[in-house]
Amino acid sequence: MNKARQHKRGFTLIEMLLVIVIIAILVALLFPAIKQALIKAETAKAKTTVLSIATAFKAFNSQYGYWPKGASCSPQPMTTTILNDTDNPLGITFLDYSQKDINSSLQILDPWKQPYQFSCDMNYNNNSAITNCAGTGGSGTIKGGVAVWSIGPDGACGTSITSW
Repeated sequence: MNKARQHKRGFTLIEMLLVIVIIAILVALLFPAIKQALIKAETAKAKTTVLSIATAFKAFNSQYGYWPKGASCSPQPMTTTILNDTDNPLGITFLDYSQKDINSSLQILDPWKQPYQFSCDMNYNNNSAITNCAGTGGSGTIKGGVAVWSIGPDGACGTSITSW
């Protein structure tokens, strides 16, 4: 009679496996949503940085009356030295950036580890050259003194993040 009253406590192997399967199904269902949220956050960060770089160029031009000499009409990667060279005699910090977003060539990288691209209107005709699928699917010009862009999360034409 004493043995009949004793109950073993704990979970059976079947119960443990069932819990593991349920947790795996929940993770599988949540993973795509989490991935989409991360892509949206990275895209928002890139858009903010693109606008910050464009604003930094405009502030430089407003302060000194010319574009940095390291800039050109041709699209080029954004580097940390463009706004902080000898063209900036007052040593003003026009752009803050994190060291983790810089590669060995001093290029400022987007969240997908590609350098931001920019072009300035060095001819002062209100046109900036763009290439590398900068939101247009190809090359051309846009109206404005400066154009800044990232080629986006998949690096494909049409998904670029632009300052215009």
